Amino acid sequence: MRPGPASLRHSEARLQRLQGEGSSLPALRAGARSIPTVVETVRFPAGPYALEGELAYAAAPTSGGERGEVYGGVVLAGSHPLLGGNMHNNVVRSLGDGLAERNWATLRFNYRGVGRSEGPRVDVARHMAQFWETSHVEGEMDLWQDVQGAAAFLRTILGPARPLVLIGYSFGCALLPLVCRVETPAALVLIAPPLDKHDYMEFTTVKSPLLVMASTDDFTLEPARLQAWFEHLPVPKRLVQAVADNHFFRGHEPWLLETTSVFLSEHV
Repeated sequence: MRPGPASLRHSEARLQRLQGEGSSLPALRAGARSIPTVVETVRFPAGPYALEGELAYAAAPTSGGERGEVYGGVVLAGSHPLLGGNMHNNVVRSLGDGLAERNWATLRFNYRGVGRSEGPRVDVARHMAQFWETSHVEGEMDLWQDVQGAAAFLRTILGPARPLVLIGYSFGCALLPLVCRVETPAALVLIAPPLDKHDYMEFTTVKSPLLVMASTDDFTLEPARLQAWFEHLPVPKRLVQAVADNHFFRGHEPWLLETTSVFLSEHV
């Protein structure tokens, strides 16, 4: 069953009350004091399926009378569904909540077949065996439609003027160039892109400002290959690395948030 317009109308009404018609919305700069947020469950169409997601945005007014106004939107594409790729992953959730506290409307979601999202259920036993043998699962690149559906949903809520940012974590990074064929993001953020698993050369044609973050001990990344690939990317771009719990960033979520927030405040 595909979602009706009720969920979209509800989200639009909530955000419109926060934004005000034609208001000028400055970004909350990196390191600024966070503001209260609202997180609501939403459903949106993506290809032939209806997906579940969580929309987070600044609440208003605060108890002190301030108005938490949405600056722009961020779509978060998580890791592979067979490897913890759901909207409750530590990287996806921490960035979604943290950027919402800094005046971005963020949308995290479950890929098709995950959680309450429609689609064929993930056959973990069969697909995991295929994944470990080939590093791929049949049909996995079709999930770019899920990211595009999330971007289209958030764009409808935000309107055409406000910036839209795409953030990918792990496998989610590989889906973003396909989305960029139909959506021009204000910026891209790639977290731990597994360069050995998918073709990342299409990023050389993407003109949006690009931030890449990686842990120096990431088992999926060869430092020389990462540097060589990054050098071929167009500017503006930034590569930031640190020792950050391999591919998983457990305990390093604040570093991801602050680095992302600084980059967006400078380029969007």
